[in-house]
Parts: sequence; structure tokens; C-alpha cells
Amino acid sequence: MNRNLELLDPAIMGNEETMYSLLNHLREHDPVTYVEHPNYEPFWALTRYDDIKFISQNNSRFLNNPRTVLVQKQFEQTLLEKFGSRNGLETLIHMDAPKHKKLRGVTREWFKPGSIGKLSGNLEAIAKQYVDKMEAMGGECDFVKDISLLYPLQTIMSIIGVPPEEESMMLRLTQELFGGADPSLARGADSTDALAVIMDFFTYFTALVEDRKQNPQDDLATVLATALVDGEPMEQLDQISYFIITATAGHDTTAATIAGGMKALIENPEQLQKLRDNPKLCNSAAREMIRYTVPVRHMMRTTTQDEQFQGQTIKAGENICMWYPAANRDSAGISNPDVFDIERDNKNQLAFGFGSHMCLGQHLAILEVELFFRELLPRLKTIEINGELDWVKAVFVGGLKSMPVRYQF
Repeated sequence: MNRNLELLDPAIMGNEETMYSLLNHLREHDPVTYVEHPNYEPFWALTRYDDIKFISQNNSRFLNNPRTVLVQKQFEQTLLEKFGSRNGLETLIHMDAPKHKKLRGVTREWFKPGSIGKLSGNLEAIAKQYVDKMEAMGGECDFVKDISLLYPLQTIMSIIGVPPEEESMMLRLTQELFGGADPSLARGADSTDALAVIMDFFTYFTALVEDRKQNPQDDLATVLATALVDGEPMEQLDQISYFIITATAGHDTTAATIAGGMKALIENPEQLQKLRDNPKLCNSAAREMIRYTVPVRHMMRTTTQDEQFQGQTIKAGENICMWYPAANRDSAGISNPDVFDIERDNKNQLAFGFGSHMCLGQHLAILEVELFFRELLPRLKTIEINGELDWVKAVFVGGLKSMPVRYQF
């Protein structure tokens, strides 16, 4: 039975168990499958590690534009009419050479390991704040809603320069953007609601840009507000899109990793004990949590020439969808991929992408996860899941929506 249409079901792709069941089946039985659905442009779904890595290494043959993520045709048309692009936004993930390299260079120094390392003191203070909060809650909390959603939110907002009193608004917009297919998170049920979320981001960040032009500060907002590309001010769509991807992806994916990582530690107590015994493993544990949870489910590319994958011909101009969780559980690229191993060498994992489009914020994400567990585990005596898990219904960026836990400090 052809199960490829399940890739478009947010309930299946949001839930870890059902997602991996589907992706493992496709990787084994139908690794290059053609997906046709009346609400979407047709595309090829690829689920094998070697194929996805090859595409990621050959950007001139596989373009990010004009279709970067799965979007329903009706909403694509809405975005095309509003912004002149099927993607709407013009972030780094939507760009190809030479523009991609130029725009990536705007913040490259900011996100290098050395620059990120200078933020450690501030990040440690924020991590301690949320571990203190967890301890003060008296032994029970919803780890997602009370802790993992909020810690990386405060972190990325402080880096951008968004004031604390506006963080809850940014959280709501982020959840509406990435949770648009989840009835409990979406603003509404049609494309006008989704467009309104994007426009709210535009309104907020346009005002922030104007403020930083007049009142520069030591934050990322000032860098973006005053950036020059080829000697000219950055175009407004590029500028605001940069803000949006930093504020949303920089928060939501890290939140999903911390929650999913905590779940993995609870389910693998020997790994939890190993991490307690050797805190130096927190960096490699953070990388393993990212590989294991893979918050970004997919990215799309468009072929510039006919290509062959697993005996299938994908013609020039056709769309390819790369499923990263499938690649990160493929034994052809990852040894014992279904095992959660905090000592794993994760140099080959694909959760951050690969090649020139590898996630610009990867070092920040790893550091955030590492510092949180460095603060938590020496103080945490016991922890267990204390209720039903709930997952964000999503096809693009997913993870836990609720995880009640019981614990002792």
C-alpha cells in the first residue's frame, strides 16, 4: 500500500512514534516516492541518508527557490500575490547563490563559535533561572509549557534585542506560524489567518528596524537594521525575513530539542546517569538530542537538470522534499541510528542540514541545550513522565506540545 500521502498529515508527522513508523517504512520500501495531492504541487519525497546528503552538497543542481517548504497551493498563491514569491518570506533558507552567501555574511561573525561563546555567561544565567523555576514548582510541571518553550525564547529574544515584556507576544506568533496546522495553536483555519500572522511579524520588526537605526544597541537587531549588502542597505523584505527566521526557528527548534532530549533521557536512564556522572558529555549529549529529535522535518529543493535516485528519474524543474528525521535514522549514514547515545560522534548527522545551507545558528542551539542540562542535572535527583504526551500537529517544524513530569530536586 502506498502510504506517501501520510507525509502531508500534520497529526502523523507531528507525533514522534507515527512519524518514524512512516519514514522508516518509506525509506525501506519506497525511498524515492512521487506524492500527488490536490492541495499541493506534486513532489518527490526522499528518505535515504546518502540521497539527502548528496542534494545538500550540490546547491547549483538543487535550488532552494522557488519552493522551500511544503505549502498548500491556495496559500502559495496568496503569498505570491502579496510578496511576489511562493515562499512569501525571503530568508536564508529560501535563497540561492550568490544572494545566499552575501546575506549569510551579514550575521556570520555573530554566530561563529567564538562570538557565541562570549554569550555563555548570559545564557548560563537564563538557564539557571528556569531550573530555579522548575525547582520552585514543587515537584511537578509541564516541562514543555513551563520550561523548554520559555528558556530558549528568552535567550533568542535577548540576543535579538526584543524586550522581556514582548516575549509572550513573540511566543504566540511563533506558535501560530509553525503550528498553523494545529487547531490548538493556529490563529484560524484559512490562508488569511496565516497571512495575518506573517504580517504581524512584519509590523513588529519593521518598527524595531526603524528604532535601531535611530538608537543603535549591542544586539542583533542593530546589526540587521544597519547592514549593507553590496554597499547598499539591505532590502526590507530580506531584512524583516531575517528577523522572522531568527526569532522563530532560533527559538522553536531549540525548545523542541530540549523537550525531546529530556524525554530521551527519561526513557534511557542509563544515559541520564552517564550524563550526571560526567557533565563534560553535555556538549555531545546536546548534539545527540538534536540528531534524535530533528525538529525541522523537511526542506524542499527544485532540480535544475534530470537526476537519478534509487532508479527513479527526477526531471529538471521538479520538486524534491528531503525528510531529515528519516536520514538521521538511516543506518547507511548513522551507526545504530535508533539508539540514543550521548557519546556519539555526530559529525555526520543532518538535523542542521549540510553544505552551504547548514544552519547558521547551530552553535547557539548546541550551547543553549548544553548549558541547560549542565545546570539541571547536578540538581535533579529523579524525574519521570507524569501524564499523556501531546505533540504539535505539524509537517514542517514539530515537537512536543505538552509533557507533564514529576521530579525531585
